[in-house]
Amino acid sequence: MKLKLITALILAGISSAMMAADKPVVTVNATSHFIISGMHCDGCAGGLTAELKETRGIAGATVTFSNKLAIVAYDTNQINAVQLTKVIKDAGFEAKPGNP
Repeated sequence: MKLKLITALILAGISSAMMAADKPVVTVNATSHFIISGMHCDGCAGGLTAELKETRGIAGATVTFSNKLAIVAYDTNQINAVQLTKVIKDAGFEAKPGNP
């Protein structure tokens, strides 16, 4: 019984390590602020946040409906501000550069 438990724990650790290895490393060297238009609710903000976080080169994103603001931390070697604006537009919203 102990052997089965140990084997299961080892396999779970290997599986977790393999999943982590598949995720590309993102080095944050820039943060941009965008004023977002076209959001109608917190669900819109949540959907856009998820879309941004799934995009290659983005380490983190926060979108808030109440202040219509997106803050995105990213690696400029993988994505740039123009491409970020396109991701936002493709998600169904408009983005203008905002002040931090």
